[in-house]
Amino acid sequence: PAVITAQKGLNEPRYPSFRGIRQARRKPFTVWGVADVGLDAGEVGAAGAKLEIVEVTPPPERPPGRVVEGEPAEAAKEVARLLREEAKVI
Repeated sequence: PAVITAQKGLNEPRYPSFRGIRQARRKPFTVWGVADVGLDAGEVGAAGAKLEIVEVTPPPERPPGRVVEGEPAEAAKEVARLLREEAKVI
């Protein structure tokens, strides 16, 4: 069993200001290696993974899109017809 919760602002990014970007460039940062955090090289990365990748396949190709031309009112009717009859989404 699992319980998953989310809030309204979950996927709303907070963009940094230009000033914040410039200040971040000057701040030092620490690079930690595997030994610095008390791990062995065999415990991290692909060597330490607890899973085995059996196969990676790309998704199947999708058919090309359609361009509906004409007057806006007629094009809208045609799009609605296509969505109803061919795509069966409305």
